[in-house]
Amino acid sequence: MKPGWRLAVLGLVFGALFSVLTLRLWYLQVTEAATLEVQAERQQIRLVTSLAPRGEILDRDGRLLAGSRSSLSLVVDTQLLPEDRLDEVIQAVATLLDLAPVEVRARLNDAARGALAPIATDIDAKSALFIMEHGEDFPGLRVERVPVRTYPAGESAAHVVGYIGRPNDADLELPGVEPGDAVGKFGVEKAYEVWLRGTPGLTKYGVNAEAEILSINGEQPPEPGGSVRTTIDLEFQAVLENALVDGIKLARSEETRPEVRDAIRASGVVLDVTDGSILAMASAPSFDPSIFVGGLTQAEWTALQDKGAFNNFVIQGTYPPASTFKVVGYAMALEEGVYPQAEVEQAALQADSDGYFCSGQLEFQFNDGSPNVFNDWKADGHGTVNLHGALQQSCDLYFWELALRVWRAEADEFDEDLIQQWARRLGFGERSGIDLPFEQQGLIPDREWFNRTQQETPGRVRQEGAWSGGDVMNIVLGQGAVTATPLQVANAYAALVNGGTLWEPRVVTDILDRDGVVIFENPAKPIRQIELDPQTALLLRADLRQVVNGPAGTARAAFVGFGAKATQIGGKTGTAEVKKGATSAEDIDTAWFIGVTPIDDPRYVVAVVVEQGGSGGRIAAPTAAQVLKVLVGEAPGEVTAGEDTD
Repeated sequence: MKPGWRLAVLGLVFGALFSVLTLRLWYLQVTEAATLEVQAERQQIRLVTSLAPRGEILDRDGRLLAGSRSSLSLVVDTQLLPEDRLDEVIQAVATLLDLAPVEVRARLNDAARGALAPIATDIDAKSALFIMEHGEDFPGLRVERVPVRTYPAGESAAHVVGYIGRPNDADLELPGVEPGDAVGKFGVEKAYEVWLRGTPGLTKYGVNAEAEILSINGEQPPEPGGSVRTTIDLEFQAVLENALVDGIKLARSEETRPEVRDAIRASGVVLDVTDGSILAMASAPSFDPSIFVGGLTQAEWTALQDKGAFNNFVIQGTYPPASTFKVVGYAMALEEGVYPQAEVEQAALQADSDGYFCSGQLEFQFNDGSPNVFNDWKADGHGTVNLHGALQQSCDLYFWELALRVWRAEADEFDEDLIQQWARRLGFGERSGIDLPFEQQGLIPDREWFNRTQQETPGRVRQEGAWSGGDVMNIVLGQGAVTATPLQVANAYAALVNGGTLWEPRVVTDILDRDGVVIFENPAKPIRQIELDPQTALLLRADLRQVVNGPAGTARAAFVGFGAKATQIGGKTGTAEVKKGATSAEDIDTAWFIGVTPIDDPRYVVAVVVEQGGSGGRIAAPTAAQVLKVLVGEAPGEVTAGEDTD
């Protein structure tokens, strides 16, 4: 075939194809345009998520601490709300529900795109009916039943349970969290957020070009979150909370501190020494987590924040542990053979077996040779005491001499930080690992810390002079730069009385799915096993019993009403000195008491701290006594003042 014919045939073929294409386009754009347009409108899909009920939080006996209820709510899907009608819808909602337009706008801004986010909960039936009958005035909005968080226990255990709120930037990095969600911000709500949140539901809508819903093409209901079982006993929790409130009142009363009556808060914990479980944990003043569900005004937030109501001071409060810390020196003395050294005549500094004479004053020379006098909390001293009497009566001089014995020892005899080593074995200076957020670690200072702080943080420690024996003397009494949380002190006591097992404290045991099947377990976990002679634990328990029951015990006056049941209890008082001769509220000492029961076979440790409470024996011991009464099978009574002690 000639080349010209080939080109002609090829041209005819292309011409035919182009004609077919032209006819097809004409058919689609003209003949079938209306039909195809309707089909296209019907084929648009919107995927909308719905909120899942948060899982329940339960006490150890299954009593509800946090749950969810169904609420008739006004929800918004921002994908279906036209931008040009936004102001109109905001005004309509504000008028109908008696809200400020700025508040409605803020709630709309918080709503996640693609989610049914509530902008008003618990709306009345009349308003709900109006919205449903006038849907054209509320595009993108409709009435739905959505889950709302509830806290039936109110303020009880609030610092353990926590609260929920809108997600911040860090929360939004978690898988599945959207801007309109409510997430855990504190306590168990935050620590176990991934288990409590549940799985949102999903609805597939067919919509037209105007975003009007034409059909529901599929629906997957939401899955509720897991139910968290805690170690908290609501009955013990109530006893502890009432005791703390009464302890604050006692510290403020004219009977105890007529010149300064401004104790501001108290905190306490009940710990199972056999596995680290928390039976009760509280800070006073407290708060009701429900206030975060409906929204909190700035004024309400500020008022509660100023009182420290949102802080769990059991794990966030760091205080000098004062004389409660003497058990560290006590254990060190027994385990390492460290006792006051004979250096002067009479019985003043003889071996422990012969006793140590406490006159009430100790002369001590600083590094530069300048003399100083250290005064015991008991001005006329305690007379002749050994290690056991020193703990029972809380003799400062005896423990100062223990510190100086370590300080003056040769390097091959004792390490100069031997006291700090024992403190760290018992969990001081490190976080306990409790399954709650924002735990503080406290501080056990040593020479290295002092030198670094002196250089890097001017003003925190003295700028002149080196680390000295006086610093070690402060440490052994739990003063100076030493700080600890109430939980750390309670956990250290638990390890000492149970024979040396330092447990990781916990508030959650396990999590169940909707069918009651365990999907997560949080078993008891030991942090470490401390090498402790069994005799050390036996002697310590006997001496703690004498603190409560002995004729010179510093907590004796707080337990006079117990009768024979007092013999089941041991403990230790502490008074963290803020400023000598205090005349203003902010300078009043912090009161401590640590109790153990049953002392022969320990099961529970109770720790109580009253800030600006004054004396541990006068305020903290009778406060803790009310909790210990319940633990030994008695009814709690009135909190009445004990005696001023260390």
